[in-house]
Amino acid sequence: MDRGSFDLRLLGYFFRTAQVGNITRAAGELNVAQPTLSKALKLLEAQVGTPLLERHAHGITLTPIGQRLAEHAGVVMAQVRDAADEIAQLREGQGGQVTIGAGPSWVRRKLPEAISRISVQRPDVRVEVQTGFDISLLDALTSGALDFVVAERPLEGESANLEFRFLTTDDLVCVARPEHPLAGRENVEAEEALGLVWALPPETTLARRKLDGRVISLGLTPPVANVVSASPTFLLTHATLTDCLIYTTRSQLLSPEGSRLVQIDVPKLVTNREAGIIFRKPGLLTPAARAVAEVLIEECQADPFN
Repeated sequence: MDRGSFDLRLLGYFFRTAQVGNITRAAGELNVAQPTLSKALKLLEAQVGTPLLERHAHGITLTPIGQRLAEHAGVVMAQVRDAADEIAQLREGQGGQVTIGAGPSWVRRKLPEAISRISVQRPDVRVEVQTGFDISLLDALTSGALDFVVAERPLEGESANLEFRFLTTDDLVCVARPEHPLAGRENVEAEEALGLVWALPPETTLARRKLDGRVISLGLTPPVANVVSASPTFLLTHATLTDCLIYTTRSQLLSPEGSRLVQIDVPKLVTNREAGIIFRKPGLLTPAARAVAEVLIEECQADPFN
């Protein structure tokens, strides 16, 4: 296959089939006959020069090369949709739909203020906010379901197709209620803190991975959480009711739930978190999405507690 000789229509068919995992269902969603879709997939495989999927009784399974092509196809399809949206917005003047993915802390601070400003300045712009933890948001961004994400900077090696615009920095620290046995003490040793009760987010989240990584770098064993939850609100509230340690950003102490908690001074377990706007490369945004991003940047620059 010659470089750059992909058929965009065939690539779109393949990407939808990869998402659905079944040729019959994909054909129905694409509004084409199943034999037509099967022929299109075989034609794409001929262009690529290698099998992209394996057919079986219950659907399809992507080959390793097919999996990689599906990842690239998601980026390409997202860019095509972005281009169509931007052209429509430029042609019609203003307006448009913006879909943002937001990490838990952004739902409470800065993002609501930015969107409130946009709703006054640009009432023709429709904004949808989807919340979640970093991995699910980045997957949705890569697939084109989101215009951009406001969250923690991805780890090295996990952002090949993404661009990052820095907005804020914060520390991840140990937190507990004022009645906790470690509250008020200075320079608590990591070993002592790790031996107590913890409530933590899932192991796939960046905060948990940073805590585990720091602990391992100290030659220690990561804590086993007695309670695990993907809800920061639940973890903060839970920590007000029992003597457990949680690991969260210092800024969470400014939230209504966090205001009843205190930082526990365990210097060796403190890690830094940079957060900002995450785009798909090459960072092209529709006029509406760009307007929301610019207002969010202004909100962060004006905040003395960044």
